[in-house]
Amino acid sequence: ENGSSKGAAAARSARHVCLPCKRKFPTASTLQRHERHSDVHRRQVEKREDKMRKRKKELIMACRQLRHQIMANEEEQQAGSTGIEALQNQRTVLEMQLQQILGEYGQAQECLEIARELRESRQNGTHPSPRTREVRVGKLQLSAGVACWQSNKEVQEDRFVLDIELESPEGHLIAGFAVLDGHSGSLCVDHVVEHLQADLQKCLKSKPKLTDEHLSSAVQEACALCDEEFLKKARQMEVLDGSTLILVLVYPQVEPPADNTKRTPGCCKLLTACVGDSRAVLCQTSAAPSEAGVAPTLLAAPLSEDHKPNRPDEQRRVESKGGLVDFEGVWRVFMPGSARFGGQIIARWGLAVSRSFGDLLLKEAERYDCVGVAPGGLVTAEPEIRIVELEPAKDRFVVMASDGVWDVINSQDAVAICAAQATAELAAQTLLRRTYAANSD
Repeated sequence: ENGSSKGAAAARSARHVCLPCKRKFPTASTLQRHERHSDVHRRQVEKREDKMRKRKKELIMACRQLRHQIMANEEEQQAGSTGIEALQNQRTVLEMQLQQILGEYGQAQECLEIARELRESRQNGTHPSPRTREVRVGKLQLSAGVACWQSNKEVQEDRFVLDIELESPEGHLIAGFAVLDGHSGSLCVDHVVEHLQADLQKCLKSKPKLTDEHLSSAVQEACALCDEEFLKKARQMEVLDGSTLILVLVYPQVEPPADNTKRTPGCCKLLTACVGDSRAVLCQTSAAPSEAGVAPTLLAAPLSEDHKPNRPDEQRRVESKGGLVDFEGVWRVFMPGSARFGGQIIARWGLAVSRSFGDLLLKEAERYDCVGVAPGGLVTAEPEIRIVELEPAKDRFVVMASDGVWDVINSQDAVAICAAQATAELAAQTLLRRTYAANSD
């Protein structure tokens, strides 16, 4: 018993450690005071950041050298050089070394992100935003975790919302989660983060009861309301800020459907609303655990489809309003001509998504002397909605991320990366490390 109490005390002490300063603290509050007010801690963190930045540069050079060696190895094999087996073995070793360095590269960036968040919270006098959430909806217990990196960008315009809580007309809890990717400034993305939940609740409250149709309608109305609220500000301020959104709502099935008596009240459904190119995928197992001798295979089931300008249906809608879809680095929606905005002539203005919040000039180009545009907007904030019935026997988790992840990690790989982690927060952190490493060149 004495040994157990000592072990418990040691465990409690280990929870309150300042790693940069290598000091232990008796409570979380004393550790927080130290992190906020200690000049020694600030200097240690700055020294650690400098060390990580230098290490990142070293790792980048090492990555480039290894990639050059791998390319040279490929050329030798293609040239039909003798010792093909030795070259193949060398290639395997080089790729293993590269993966190890890329992993370290991601870890170095994670240290910089943690230091940046602590520094900003200390400067602003706020606590870092919670990165985990536990919530029960119907019969389903949900665990959520998030990671958000600024990386090499000058300004962080990505946002997340972990704590959306709505109440259905009957009083049932609906839990929500959102990922947003701002562009051309952070005014729009911050507006959506601040107002979307209230708009959702307002629109849901007007419905007679919780059904798929009524919830979908409430989400459509809330997105339109939230967008119009920001566009009013944008007209007054003459700003071009915009944002994408991927929203997930988990809600209980209030009544059993007529065509499926196996699903009882308390089973849950999942609604996904997509505006832009932030994406959600559902990890499913292809075989039930009870099937003897069959190893479950993980599948990435899409919950949304990116709103890229060259998507055929999106391109038709844009062009029907007089807009242009053209390739300029990536596919973009463009105005057909110049516009007068903010006291200047904008000769060409485009956007790499066909749906978004904000983006006043592409919503109302005709109001700013752009000729050839029909009213109604070249881009729209109308969400594309999908609803699925959640089956705990095969549905494991949902991955939500902005395009910074999906540009370098495909949906299937994202599911595999997250499935190998013990917690939702660790899954999010690991996915970002892998994303950052994959984009290292």
